[in-house]
Amino acid sequence: MYVSKVLVEGTNHALVKEVKNLFNELGYIVVNNEPEIIISINSISRTIKKFLRKYYNRVIINIVEDGSAVIPITKEHLGGAFIASIIADALGSNLILTSPTGVRGLYSVEEFSWLNGLNIHNKDPKIIKHLNNKLLKDKNINIYFEQYNENYTLYEGYSVVDNENSADIIITNDEKIITYNNKKNKLILTPAGISIGLNYLESTPLEVLVYAIKMTLKSLYILNNRVDYLIVPKNTSKDEKIYALSRFYSSKIIYVKMNYENNQFCNNLLESIGAKILLKEVKRAFGILTCLGIKNKQ
Repeated sequence: MYVSKVLVEGTNHALVKEVKNLFNELGYIVVNNEPEIIISINSISRTIKKFLRKYYNRVIINIVEDGSAVIPITKEHLGGAFIASIIADALGSNLILTSPTGVRGLYSVEEFSWLNGLNIHNKDPKIIKHLNNKLLKDKNINIYFEQYNENYTLYEGYSVVDNENSADIIITNDEKIITYNNKKNKLILTPAGISIGLNYLESTPLEVLVYAIKMTLKSLYILNNRVDYLIVPKNTSKDEKIYALSRFYSSKIIYVKMNYENNQFCNNLLESIGAKILLKEVKRAFGILTCLGIKNKQ
């Protein structure tokens, strides 16, 4: 679901450079081919003519040539609105949304999953369409958490129920619950395997580490306080700050023995556990290095 390989093209070369720098600084992977996100600085008609046929199944975002407006062309409710929002905030542009949920200020069930670092386990288009229509009509999607905690964020139209039977969406990692509800027309969400690679100086205050992780999540528009895996060097195993971070973000800690002579040290942390890198290494305050990836469930 998450995307991070960005192609930026357009007629306003200064703006192209600015947008490339923005995404590079956030840790996105700026590419010249095989993109997951296409950002076109041009008229809408030229953007559609150049990119839609080839990249119809990718996120396509149009920025008008003077940078005054940003418009998702495709997959608005599948991350396009979030990527466009990052651009609009950075440029001070108007964000123009056109999806049924977007124009009403609501988050689709796919967007709810993205924001909370969750994966849609049973990607049944009929169930997803039904729930998005219910959200538009009733503004009432019932969610059952296997174990509710404050690390998940609810938004307008979403509410918590205390049993599976009355739920539209079930959030769980329990295989028995997943199997039992798979054929009951309920959407099942599971943790996406959000993994943060982290390296820091021993003197770094805990609150700075908490903020660095929060900003890393926000760069991908994940706005909750949950990290599935915290990947850190083995020499931090006795640092109480790591345990505190694990409790705050409800994370499993994975310690990795690393060669400090390697370049892209943080990326190597993620690669060592087989995680797909979404946001490459970024240097933050106090010299903290963070990166973000997805670790598939074993």
